[in-house]
Amino acid sequence: MRELVTLIGAAVLASSAGADPLEDRVDVLAEEVRRLKEQIAIPESDAELESFGGLGPAASKVYSKTSGLSLGGYGEFYLAAPTGGAESVRTADFLRFITYVGYKFSARVLMNTEIEFEHATTSANQDGRAGSVSVEFSYLDFLIRNEVNVRAGNLLVPMGFVNEMHEPPFYRGNFRPVVERVLIPTTWRELGAGLHGALDDRVSYKLYVVNGLDAAGFDETGVRGGRQKGNRARWEDVAGVLAVDVQAAAPVSVGGSVFAGGADQGRTFDGMETKVTTTLAEGHLELRHGGWTGRALVAGTSIEGAGEISGGASPAIPESQLGWYLEVAWDAAGLLGLPGGMSLAPWARWETLELQRVVPDGFARDESLNGSLVTFGLEWKPDPSVVVKADLTLESPDTGGATADPLRVGAGFVF
Repeated sequence: MRELVTLIGAAVLASSAGADPLEDRVDVLAEEVRRLKEQIAIPESDAELESFGGLGPAASKVYSKTSGLSLGGYGEFYLAAPTGGAESVRTADFLRFITYVGYKFSARVLMNTEIEFEHATTSANQDGRAGSVSVEFSYLDFLIRNEVNVRAGNLLVPMGFVNEMHEPPFYRGNFRPVVERVLIPTTWRELGAGLHGALDDRVSYKLYVVNGLDAAGFDETGVRGGRQKGNRARWEDVAGVLAVDVQAAAPVSVGGSVFAGGADQGRTFDGMETKVTTTLAEGHLELRHGGWTGRALVAGTSIEGAGEISGGASPAIPESQLGWYLEVAWDAAGLLGLPGGMSLAPWARWETLELQRVVPDGFARDESLNGSLVTFGLEWKPDPSVVVKADLTLESPDTGGATADPLRVGAGFVF
């Protein structure tokens, strides 16, 4: 502010010396406002969003800053109308609102954080269901060189398509794929540190050491309840995760990841010390050609010690699980002559899950947890950062007979 006052004084002196006082003052003040904006890093709203290192474009905004503060976010909401299941009711939900906050301390050191608000409020509704507020991720990045950088904090586990890039315009449907919500427990984050980088223009990697899962939260569907989320996490067991992605050619990308580590966290189960280890692995492929996009992903989990931690409960915690999905979409914007930046894409996804593929000896598989789903959808993007979605999911009889088979209509945005 002192500098601004000084410059205003200079403008006044210039006017007394015969210069045009109004023109000089406007020029001086305009330049000072521009410079002060750079100093305090007021976020620009018209900058093009670009992904960095597998993160969503809005989550990557801090990387494009020269210094200072960056802000971004996304939101999504939907209406679900069941088409099957006599006891189901129509529901609507403001599923998520997210704020991204980043700060670039220097060209080589930055902080990046995602704060998530789920279900519009932390108060309970009439059915006793409450929302939540979470730090979805928060880390420090030390940018050394393209090939090797250091990241530490509450980290997104780099598995699958969606866990890192989970903003609504960048995945199909109002809900994320079931395989990537159950077998890969999106959104999944743990405390730790590691390396990330790009070996060349085509190959990138992430290698982290994080706290292990907590087997006390495992159930018949697998490991999702064992996520520790940075909440006073137990560090009696640690895990490692390695992810590699390859841009094999312009229209083809392929990748995979492995997460492995202990999960008993020093606990006893039924009064007995039990060693529990978990392994999750996945591989994925994306093809793009013209207006067509195809995705394929396969994922599996292994839980060593599942029988001991199941105790006498039934259904049992599974020893292994397997799931996969195929997804295809076609952007009809060119055929329909839509304006630039707008798209209209029908799509379909087929998912198969075996959540109880192998169970411990002495337990029977719960076949209602093994089945298939087919989802048909249509998404319209009036702008690349805004999406309106409609989709219908049909479950196979193997998933428990009569289902809600929901029809969902919703929308999302990113900024």
